[in-house]
Amino acid sequence: MVILHDEEYYRSRIPRPDLGPLRNFLRFVWDHDRKAFLDRTVKEWGQLGMFYLCFFFILGSIFAIQMKISIDYVSKLDRPYFQHPGLSSNSFFGVRIRHYRSTFGSPGIVFKPNSVSATSPIISVNNSTNTNNNNGPERYIRALSDFLQEYRNNTSSYDFNCLNQPSNIDHNKKPCFFDITSLGKCSKPPYGYAELLQPCVLIKFNKRFDWVPEYYNRSSNLPDDMPSELKRAVQKSPKPHIWLSCDGANNVDKEHIGKIEYIPLPGFPVQYFPFTGQPGYLSPIVALKFKNLTPNRLVTVECYLWAYNVEQRSRYSLDFQIMIESQNSSYNY
Repeated sequence: MVILHDEEYYRSRIPRPDLGPLRNFLRFVWDHDRKAFLDRTVKEWGQLGMFYLCFFFILGSIFAIQMKISIDYVSKLDRPYFQHPGLSSNSFFGVRIRHYRSTFGSPGIVFKPNSVSATSPIISVNNSTNTNNNNGPERYIRALSDFLQEYRNNTSSYDFNCLNQPSNIDHNKKPCFFDITSLGKCSKPPYGYAELLQPCVLIKFNKRFDWVPEYYNRSSNLPDDMPSELKRAVQKSPKPHIWLSCDGANNVDKEHIGKIEYIPLPGFPVQYFPFTGQPGYLSPIVALKFKNLTPNRLVTVECYLWAYNVEQRSRYSLDFQIMIESQNSSYNY
């Protein structure tokens, strides 16, 4: 079958004469004979514009509809839709799996002040009285005051007697109130960042939906690698906690970290768990007060949570670095 075309078609198939590199480019930009800009006529540009206009209109409409459906659906949820279901702490084919339950979704902890530099976990402060010094204590005092402001707001919607109740929490009750005065001197300025420089670092428990701690108590068989000082605290405590231990990352850090005072205790009361999306929920805090850090020495601190269903000595830990720069110290590193 032979397809015949008109003369216009065959005329359009004739190769354009070669005018040289520069004149070819100028003809590409504007072809006076065809009235074409960038090798397209007004009609061709109009067709191309209509195509992309329709294409992006349909694409944007699909995106807007998807976002509308997602936002309307998510706004009705009081908890994350995708959660690790965990495993039962009962026996499974006769094998206890208690120690493996929910390690995928083990909770974490964060330290404050950490808002001074979002790119560095280092707390560096000196005892200089120069207010223009970038490492002065004012920025840490301000960061801690801003963080604790949430805990000083209206307290009418909290349960003040929760710490005197059993550890199992009724989900319909008000969230447990955390009294920051229990942090002692670490609850008010200057938080140990002035004069003698015994800085406070606040360890806050992250919110983890429906996570129920399986805690160690006085009658528990404590892990062999639990610090001996923490073991004594567990055995003396009449109330259950998710326990916390902090120390230097290596032998050199342990040598220079000095004494750490845990305020009020080295642990988080279990009455604050589980978090079920209660409005105004306040995460519990433990304050670390560094009593005698070696001046002019950068110390790496590692902190660990201790409970049956928290994976130990691995990724579920917190580390940060702290240093006191003393102008009067004889240390020189």
